[in-house]
Amino acid sequence: MQKEQNLTGFSTMSSAIEFADNYNNWILEIFKPYIKENILEIGTGQGNFKRYLTSIKNYISLDIDSTVIERAQQRDSRGQYILANIADPTCLLQLQSFQVDTVLCTNVLEHIQDDRVAIENMVEILQDKGHLLLFVPAFPSLYSSMDRLAGHCRRYTKTSLVSLFQDTPTKVEKLEYFNPIGGLGWWVNKFFGHKNLDNTSINQQIVIFDKYIVPISKLSNWFAKSFFGQSLICVISKQASQ
Repeated sequence: MQKEQNLTGFSTMSSAIEFADNYNNWILEIFKPYIKENILEIGTGQGNFKRYLTSIKNYISLDIDSTVIERAQQRDSRGQYILANIADPTCLLQLQSFQVDTVLCTNVLEHIQDDRVAIENMVEILQDKGHLLLFVPAFPSLYSSMDRLAGHCRRYTKTSLVSLFQDTPTKVEKLEYFNPIGGLGWWVNKFFGHKNLDNTSINQQIVIFDKYIVPISKLSNWFAKSFFGQSLICVISKQASQ
């Protein structure tokens, strides 16, 4: 069931995730074969991934929160940062001059009420043969107070995610679950009644998970990725115009 949410910015994040290098690199390891030169990141966030994208030519990032944009510009002025909403059709006017061959959208789509429009706009801005790289929370049954605190409108199934691409000029290149141990941890946290995401308990969990558990979850991921994980990894290619 879709939940009404309007939370944005740093209030929806745990500060420790910015420094979870093993976890962030694990995500990018999967996406790396599909990343080209001109990347548009949907949701600037804490700048987790910008630090690891060292081989790209151009980096553009879009976010709806002015504070997030301002902080990103202060920390790293080499990219281009745009204040806009990917679910607003007018954002295409702001992005049309960029030759985007890769769109990266990690832990953002679940925040957007009209995710179908957001997907259509991402596909529209993408060049032919480019890739849309999606990372979203999986399994509606795992939805908890932590999702509400994060401003999540929903968690996805494979079917619900793929349905967003119906009638678009795209092809699903990869669709699999990610991080099974993290999924179990998210389920356990349903019973803790957290009041905010940037608290000591959650940040300590992230630090421990990143340092000790990520290698184990990576090993278990090879057999669990077909049926269970905390998140869904999805790679979409845009088909050439006829």
